[in-house]
Amino acid sequence: MNKKLIVTAMGLVMAGAMGVASADVKLYGQLDLSINYDDPAAGSFETVNTPQGPRLDSGDDDLNMKSNNSAIGVKGAEDLGNGLSAFFKVEYQTDVAGNTESNTGWEGRDQYIGLNQERFGKLTIGTMSTAYKTPGSQIDVAYRTSLQMRDLGLQSKLHAGKGENGQGRSINTLRYDTPSWAGFSLMGTYNFDKRKNDDPPTVGENDDDTYSIGAQYKGGNFYAAASYLDTQANPSDTGAGQVLAKYTWNNLEFHGIYEFDKGLITAVRSEGLNDPTFTGGANDDQADIWSVGTSYTIGNNIIFADYGSASDSDGSDGINNTFDDVDDYDAFRIGAIHKMSQRTFVYAGYGQNNPDDGTKLKRGTIGVRHNF
Repeated sequence: MNKKLIVTAMGLVMAGAMGVASADVKLYGQLDLSINYDDPAAGSFETVNTPQGPRLDSGDDDLNMKSNNSAIGVKGAEDLGNGLSAFFKVEYQTDVAGNTESNTGWEGRDQYIGLNQERFGKLTIGTMSTAYKTPGSQIDVAYRTSLQMRDLGLQSKLHAGKGENGQGRSINTLRYDTPSWAGFSLMGTYNFDKRKNDDPPTVGENDDDTYSIGAQYKGGNFYAAASYLDTQANPSDTGAGQVLAKYTWNNLEFHGIYEFDKGLITAVRSEGLNDPTFTGGANDDQADIWSVGTSYTIGNNIIFADYGSASDSDGSDGINNTFDDVDDYDAFRIGAIHKMSQRTFVYAGYGQNNPDDGTKLKRGTIGVRHNF
């Protein structure tokens, strides 16, 4: 077994043992596996390294097993007195299906430390969600499954990935969250440049400092949020904004999201989402993505459905960033979740993405999740 994997696993086990002695430290995680049938027509759902929606690869119908963000982590807090507390979180994910090839088998997720003051808010440093990603999970009943909204184009890929150029999880980041005032709060993140071995910056190295700002309201059965994300890259039209809301009425819930582009959703990157080099032109600011959905709870069961669409009215790059002539698509999903206990549930569903060239990307899935 790889030595790095052993060290990581031992560290998590030791942290879990600490949790036995201290209620302030907790070992937690989730295991989620699904069996998916993908009918890609012109490609596959699996290549998702663009922020615009599923990017296609050539391929045939495929029946496969997928690990959906299966992860383990430790988190904790310490009361420092006078309303001040310190907190931390270290989380790793692994592919329990064994499909991902990596040196360690583990990939870092949220990893941060911070201070929280009841009157002045929370300051966090490390790797964490942007103010753009944070609200998106609040409206996705199938979040972190094979039917999550961002994998079907019902949300943009700015809600996914990890990096320093507009990905949902931002590295080298400082984040501030205000206290809640009658349900209303603000949040913001600022990304510092990535450096290797503390070397000084070199000519051509990415020095664009990505930031995000957002506001949200939680009150009664209503949740609403608005946020903006900008990479400050060259060309300067590399931002995006969104508004979203969720309302619960008895057992029925309604939600919707609208994302509008200032170049970041449709910007072309030379080597995909993780590359800092933007090659898109100055007219990549006419796209939008929207979706609406509902869920209904019946006992231990949740039934949900969503429909959405995307358009790129400038016609230069395309929302999917896949074919030269594909600028628009519509997408939908339907599914059901059965809660077997407070920590275990099974789910099944179907999703489809329809680019305007007539191809269809279809996914059927059945899966199981256990939280611990």
